[in-house]
This record gives sequence, structure tokens and C-alpha cells, in this order.
Amino acid sequence: MAIVVKLKHLSPFHMGTGKENYDFSSSMLQSDTLSAALAAMRVQKGKKDDVKGFLNSFTVSSAFPYYGNILFLPKPNGKIPVNVTDMEEYPSRKKLKKVKFVEFDLWKQLLGGETVNVASSQLKDSFLLSPKAVSEFVNPYKSQVNQRVSVPRNDGADAEPFFFDWTYYQKNAGLYCLLDAPDNMIEELLDLFQLLGETGLGTDKNVGGGKFEVDRNTERVDFDFVETANASMLLSLYIPTEQEVGMLNLPESRYELVLRGGYMAGSDEEDFKHLRKKSVYAFSVGSIFPTTAKLSGKIVDLKPSWNDERMHPVYRSGKPFFVPIKVKEL
Repeated sequence: MAIVVKLKHLSPFHMGTGKENYDFSSSMLQSDTLSAALAAMRVQKGKKDDVKGFLNSFTVSSAFPYYGNILFLPKPNGKIPVNVTDMEEYPSRKKLKKVKFVEFDLWKQLLGGETVNVASSQLKDSFLLSPKAVSEFVNPYKSQVNQRVSVPRNDGADAEPFFFDWTYYQKNAGLYCLLDAPDNMIEELLDLFQLLGETGLGTDKNVGGGKFEVDRNTERVDFDFVETANASMLLSLYIPTEQEVGMLNLPESRYELVLRGGYMAGSDEEDFKHLRKKSVYAFSVGSIFPTTAKLSGKIVDLKPSWNDERMHPVYRSGKPFFVPIKVKEL
């Protein structure tokens, strides 16, 4: 049973991709960014003890879009068992390849191993909708690229134009994540989410980017609806322990890897904010592994090699948020 944490009234924000380009914003707010941001808020409140222990005490999914009461979840990796009944196979497969998010009711059918029949009207850009959601659906967000100018620090140097991608959310839309934590930690974590919303997420939070309010109506979601699961699907990033790698059966899995790194922009030490963290590969959201074993992942320290006694650990959580799934073949 997981708690739905909705981030509502989101101001425009830009989420970096770990590369030195601003003309593209990441389409997903990843789990390790969220958990690290919550840990930073906890430190800001004066609780600097045992940051790693705090990160190990809960699991959070990556953040996905919602619109009104419609929740979207990531499409499972690989070819999904969906038939578009009013289109030829080739054009329908092209449209299905664009799908990133599936409305919750349809998503549950896919996880249960069912073949789903849909009409072409249920395919809206990167979203796959249930029939009842078609009439009320509005794309939760839109992207807008603006031109900016970087002011050089050196006298006499020319200003350099660059492009910056903002993500804007509709009035009744936003992002949500799934939180798995002990009952006695829920209020503390919601308080940290609220503080994070006041501080902001992503690039340009100092000028109002990435701010939000937290819906504290703790709706819960149960993922035990798959009765004969034979695999597990990721709703977060995942960094396995050495022992777990052999349990994943990678040749029979559907997975993608994503490189995580970037700058120490969240450090309290101004001198460290320009430093690059070490990088690590993680399995990405939507990856499927043919195992139902309980996997715990690990917390990694991406602290750069820097000779300064003030240098602190830079933890990233690779704890997985897995859900059971039934697949006919991998």
C-alpha cells in the first residue's frame, strides 16, 4: 500500500538532464532527485544526523503527471499488448511507440497480463487513456523554449545566447509520486515535501521555478491486484547491490539504463555548487525483470574527489519502487 503525494499548483520549472544543455527539460522528475531533495530539506531543518539512514527509511517513486482525478503511470518497457481496433497495425504501432504514460485503469489491465483493445481516440500524444477519460482529458503540461543570454564573468567577453526549456502545468494538473514509508514517518515526510514546495525544484528555483503545494489528502494505492505475477516493474530508478545483479536475469529483462550525475547545486557550501558529482548508472522507470524476489537496492555516495575538509557526502538513493507484473514473454 503506497501513499499518493500530489504536487499541485506547480510553477513553471526546468529539470536538468545531467548534460550541459538547457534547451531540453527532462520529462520526468526522478526518484533519486526527490529523495535527495527531501534529505536536503531535513538538513535545512537542523537534522543533519544520519542522512543515509534517513534515505534508507523510505522508498519513493519517480513523479508522474496527473490531471484532475486521472493518474498516469509509465508505460512498461517493450511492446505492450494493446490493439487499436480502428487503425491498421503499422500506423497504430507508430502511435503506440510514442506512448509514455498510461491512465491508471488501463495500466492495471496491462500489469495483469491482459491484451487491451482501444480506439485511436484514446491515444493522445504521449498518453494512453481509458474510454471514460477521453472526453475530460487535457494534456497536463506543455513545453516552451525561450531564448536567454548568458552574461560573461570576464570583462570584454561577448554575451552568449542560449535556449531554455520551461515546463508549464495546467491549472488542474501537476505531478505526483508514490511514497512507501512507516506510518510514524508520514507526517514528517509530508512536512518535508511542503518545505520543498516552498523552496522549489530544478533550475531557476531562486526566481520562482519549480514551486508547488502539497495535497495532504493521503490517498492510498494498493498494487496487489496482480494475482499471478511472474516479474517486477520499476516505478523508480534502481541501483542494485552486487548480490542482486545475478537475481535480475538481465538477458531476459526489458530495461534501460540512465546516467545520473550533474552538479552539486543543492550544497549549502557556495564553493561546491559548481563541482560535478561522480556519475552512476541506474535502471530506469518502466524496466521489467523476470523476478518477484524482494530487491532493496543501495544508497551511493557521489561525492567528488575534492581536497577540502568541508566536503560532505552526496548521497543518491537507488532504492527501488517495484510493482508486480504478469508478462507472457520477455
